Amino acid sequence: MLKAPARYYTSEQISGFAVIIVGAVIEAHYRAYLDFISSSYVSASSILIAVGVLIFVVGFFGCCGAVKENHCMVVTFAVLLCIIFVMQLGVGIASYILRSDVETFLHQNMLITMRNYSDEYPGIFKTWNVIQHEHACCGTDGYKDWELTNFGVEYAGVPDDCCRVNTHLCGQDMFNKSPQEVDKEIHKEGCFDKLKGDVKENVTILGGVAIGIGFVQLIGVAFACCLAKSLRRQFETV
Repeated sequence: MLKAPARYYTSEQISGFAVIIVGAVIEAHYRAYLDFISSSYVSASSILIAVGVLIFVVGFFGCCGAVKENHCMVVTFAVLLCIIFVMQLGVGIASYILRSDVETFLHQNMLITMRNYSDEYPGIFKTWNVIQHEHACCGTDGYKDWELTNFGVEYAGVPDDCCRVNTHLCGQDMFNKSPQEVDKEIHKEGCFDKLKGDVKENVTILGGVAIGIGFVQLIGVAFACCLAKSLRRQFETV
């Protein structure tokens, strides 16, 4: 009879745990940009986390079936792995499809959210402050973008997080200053060029992990089918 090493199913659980970690890290990263990107991107990472949990649970189920040499449990394990493979393949394909649209969508949403930069929209207000501070940038394509917003009209300047040295109202009246003063006081580069590569890289990682580990599940399906066939033969000969 074909024996199934329990360590194989333990490796299934480890791979499931790895998928959970990757999905959680990417989703946490996306949360910071939630006002800039579509919820579809976050949904993809959430699905990957759910798949990771399923792999972890199914791996334990398969381990029990192998140890107890239970034909029904092993067959169920193989079927569940097939379902997980389809889900992971779907996440991977969706991620690569979304990747092709990420630049257009990101640029458009960044410009739109700039118009709502105020205390009335705390999510957008915080997101722009964090992005501009962490990436040392200002606006979408450049600091001049703020000139076309309500904030820019009211203060004739840019948010304080655009400043090289962040102090209260340091960005005020920036549009009334000379180019030399602007160069010394704020970061003039736009945030879009700095963000697009980061977001696209995470989408690529998300798709790669989903598809890569998905094909590993196929090995598990083949192994489980062989074991189930062996157990069935043993049962028929008893």
